[in-house]
Amino acid sequence: MQLFAYNPVGKPDALVVWVGVLGVNPPPTVSFEILGQAVSAQLLAPGFEPLGDEVCDARGVPLNYRALFVLPWPATGERFHITVRAANQQVTLTSRRPPVQLPDKATASFNLLLSSCYYQPNDKSRALADLVKAIKPAPDFTVLAGDQVYLDLPSQQDLPLNANALAKTLGKKYQLNWFSNSAQQPGLADVLRHGPVLCVPDDHEFWNNYPLPQAQLNNTYCPQDRANWQRLANCLYERYQRSPAQVNGFFRQDIAPLSMLFLDGRTQRDSDGTQMFTAATHAAIEQWKQDLLTRKQQGQSAVGLLSSGQALLIETPGPWACKITDMEMPNYADFALITKALGELFAAGIPVIYITGDVHWGRIVEGKTARGNPLFYEVIASPSRLIDTNCVDQYKLAKNALHRLFGKGDDFPCHPAVCEIDDIKFSNLRLTIKHRQRGDHVALLRFHAIPGGIEFSVDYVCTEADETRRREYSKSCGPFKLTSL
Repeated sequence: MQLFAYNPVGKPDALVVWVGVLGVNPPPTVSFEILGQAVSAQLLAPGFEPLGDEVCDARGVPLNYRALFVLPWPATGERFHITVRAANQQVTLTSRRPPVQLPDKATASFNLLLSSCYYQPNDKSRALADLVKAIKPAPDFTVLAGDQVYLDLPSQQDLPLNANALAKTLGKKYQLNWFSNSAQQPGLADVLRHGPVLCVPDDHEFWNNYPLPQAQLNNTYCPQDRANWQRLANCLYERYQRSPAQVNGFFRQDIAPLSMLFLDGRTQRDSDGTQMFTAATHAAIEQWKQDLLTRKQQGQSAVGLLSSGQALLIETPGPWACKITDMEMPNYADFALITKALGELFAAGIPVIYITGDVHWGRIVEGKTARGNPLFYEVIASPSRLIDTNCVDQYKLAKNALHRLFGKGDDFPCHPAVCEIDDIKFSNLRLTIKHRQRGDHVALLRFHAIPGGIEFSVDYVCTEADETRRREYSKSCGPFKLTSL
């Protein structure tokens, strides 16, 4: 049997522990300790469920399961250990209760780790988890902003059309990332073990440019094959990544004066550009906006933080690009709900931070009013481990080797260049790129409350295996100040 556990986000203010077991039937009894003391736990309905990978014994009985438990928060504001025991095995994870308010500048910051686009086969020479573990100050809250798995890669893989065989193949990719410690391989286990963790899905939780068919993926040609893949991928996402707090397509967490809203813009996305959010998510965007406006009207400082699986400041792909690369948020009709909400907040003098991943480069964009007041920042961190692109990578590497003969090589020849924003128009704000980040990386956002708003800094942590490059390309940006009073 293999055992793994982590702490996904909980709501309302719940300490949730995800427990997964592989290779056992029936699932074992699970017990918990917090700070060395046994604690009771509520097993959430429906109890242990198959993980969705169709791995069964000779009788057809599933062997791989997960369950969700709610534990009592301990009486401490510090990070604490949770020990999970099942059968003859145990695992340890840590968590820290999110504060009600951001700390002021006289105390330690509230720290949010932002990471996305993790391709496990390229995490061999220096494990991402080891580098994340060394980040100081330690993260208090982890956001995995999409592409935690690449179900459609490697591109040359011949994925089976049979639904049962496809479930096993896709499920194995999740196992490599979630159960990486017991498999003695690099993976996300040691990133996930330090919660609370919020997973935001993007297209590779399904396939590139989901839900549109893709030329390189024979499983997406036929509507029935797409429906099979969609059903299996959705089940795996729900069983591994989605917290009950995200069941309606969003997650809300307020740490005054910061109001954070995380959106799932992928799992309910249609293929014609009409809808990427659920009706409940539409309502959540409106409520988030209204709550911020109310705070401002009541004389309280108010700052919004918004997040989804794709960039906000991005050129709108044309009809052909929509089919062969990826549809972006501006391609969808309900993107107008976001731009309208942001426009109303900016008009009221309420600033917003947007954080995401997806694009395989990092960037900080600042948006100021005509009078020079900052009202908006977009922070992107991507990738933590870059995917392989057949033929294209080989060409780039050969070209770079030639350039190095003349002293003009690129340290990251396979990573794309950071997109510029020259043609981007956004809510009458003047946009400026404050930082460009290339290479594999994650970002740590450090927050403090200040009079009238917040101050935050962004530490880009290069996660390349080469220590010299890590030192050269890791950079702290800021502090940036956003006030609403």
